[in-house]
Amino acid sequence: MAQQETQARSSGEQYRFKFMMKFIASDLEAAKGKARRALGDKAIIISVRELPSGDVEVTASDKPAPAAPQPAPKAKFAGAAHEAVDEGPFKMGAGARLNEKIESKFSADALSKLSSKLTGGNSARKLDMSDVNVRSMAEILAPHGVGDALLSALVDGARKSQIDEDLYRLETAFRETFVFAPMHFSPASPIMLVGPTGAGKTSSAAKLAAASQENGPPATMITADVGRAGAIDQIRAYGDALGAAYFIAESPLDVAQILRSNRPTGAVIFDTPGVSPFDSGDIAALRSYREAADAEPVLVLSASGDADEYVDWAIAFKDIGVKRCILTKFDATKRVGAGLRAAFEGGLALAHFSETAFISEGLLTASPEFLARRLIATRPGKIG
Repeated sequence: MAQQETQARSSGEQYRFKFMMKFIASDLEAAKGKARRALGDKAIIISVRELPSGDVEVTASDKPAPAAPQPAPKAKFAGAAHEAVDEGPFKMGAGARLNEKIESKFSADALSKLSSKLTGGNSARKLDMSDVNVRSMAEILAPHGVGDALLSALVDGARKSQIDEDLYRLETAFRETFVFAPMHFSPASPIMLVGPTGAGKTSSAAKLAAASQENGPPATMITADVGRAGAIDQIRAYGDALGAAYFIAESPLDVAQILRSNRPTGAVIFDTPGVSPFDSGDIAALRSYREAADAEPVLVLSASGDADEYVDWAIAFKDIGVKRCILTKFDATKRVGAGLRAAFEGGLALAHFSETAFISEGLLTASPEFLARRLIATRPGKIG
């Protein structure tokens, strides 16, 4: 390793690296250890810097030639969350209570209490299909799978439209039924994205970082998604493309050190792995990371999917502090009711929508106008 460091320093600009990443720890060896876990045993240390906080920052790179993939470091989620209970000098606030056994805090009693709130308990009155406006709204909305409760609420909201036309009735319905609350960026208010695997959390993180940099300082991107194949490469690619600082966090202690040592001046976007809201270890880990970053958890869901499952997810994540959501993949489906139903029945505000896979095109600010036009433009079919 020492020889590699010397070679890296002496070769200067002629030595071309595939990428570089920064790792922060309480001492040099710990920082080097993080670099090796992320980049492999042949990681090259580019520079070492002592930070004002007393921590050490190491900049490292993979070797220029392609190397065999190294095992990803194990994430502190699911069963591995038990290993993260004692974070040594890192002390959570009273809410995390990391010194207690996870099972005692997130016990079967809590899950039993939660299960009583889940799908199956919502009821909606029968709609009067003889009313031409009610029938028109139902023909537009029902094929999207919005569910009876949301359908009834939207029909009620549509009655307040001052213009007797489907588009305006639908805009009014969404405006009356949902709260629309887009993100506002501040280094003092980190955003932590949570949700199922494949929902688009990492691409949403990059889009949020890009949006924050349009009129503000460079963003700081942090990922705890170190167990998924390709996740580290993905955060590197986004960080390099955006010119944003990006870091890997293997534990809540890492998050606290990153924020303390770097003192971000722009948005802080924290990406987490897909976890189950019904696994006590996963939820314990998310709570720990949330408190370490003092972040707002935001749920990311695909617009289309298993509606009942999505509702359960929305309700479960609301229990750990989620208040709003991002709905993605509007471009990949006709039926978009599942995500909307989850937000409605989970009591979550709508923050942003995504209808493209391209980071440069960003996230859309959630609005009733977009939803009305989207649902009318792509009708899956007509009810009989």
